[in-house]
Amino acid sequence: MHVDEIFALYLFRTSRKTNESFYKTILAYVIFFRECLNKIGWQKLMESDEVLEEDQEQIAKDSQKYEFCLKNTAEHAPEICNDFVTMYMDQNRNLLEISKPD
Repeated sequence: MHVDEIFALYLFRTSRKTNESFYKTILAYVIFFRECLNKIGWQKLMESDEVLEEDQEQIAKDSQKYEFCLKNTAEHAPEICNDFVTMYMDQNRNLLEISKPD
């Protein structure tokens, strides 16, 4: 499954198990994580040891054409989590009034 499909499934299943207030918080995190993945996902993929040199040209083309979450699985998402928490959320959490402890 591509990242967007995984997020959609996660949000659907979560919506059935939580209240509206908490769901909005979860939704905010998913949207921000998706944006972060789209912003730096291709770069992290290119830096991966798993990418063969002959595949880099195709990855570079895909990065110009597609959002990361539409074209890739969540295999590299854990590598991006640290950047998401330490940099991306710190810069953007005020957009949806998410407190730092959250």
